[in-house]
Amino acid sequence: MRNSIYFSAVLGLAFLAIRFIGLFIEVSHAKLFLLLGIGILVMVTLPLYFIERSRYKKMKAAILKKYQGGPGIREVKKPKNKHASNYPSFRKQKSGLTWGGGNIHGSNAKRGSKKRFLNH
Repeated sequence: MRNSIYFSAVLGLAFLAIRFIGLFIEVSHAKLFLLLGIGILVMVTLPLYFIERSRYKKMKAAILKKYQGGPGIREVKKPKNKHASNYPSFRKQKSGLTWGGGNIHGSNAKRGSKKRFLNH
């Protein structure tokens, strides 16, 4: 449907462009091109456009009606386990205790202490 709308619009505009060029240079049947251009745009392109818009609105209304009545797929939620390690705590984290960077000996880190575990 959209291809026919685009094709008819381009064809109508092409006929109007030929008529516009016919104003400056001699083109035979210039008035015929004007009538064809306006006729295609008014009698073919506009009705196709309005039909396409109404089909789109009906499709959108049907989709909204389908999901409006019953529970949707996304409304069903699993209860979250608050103590699982996958969920971070939202308490204020103390900074400066993890300078080990995942090191095994990083658990020995305390505030204000140096990296002395490297000197063993």
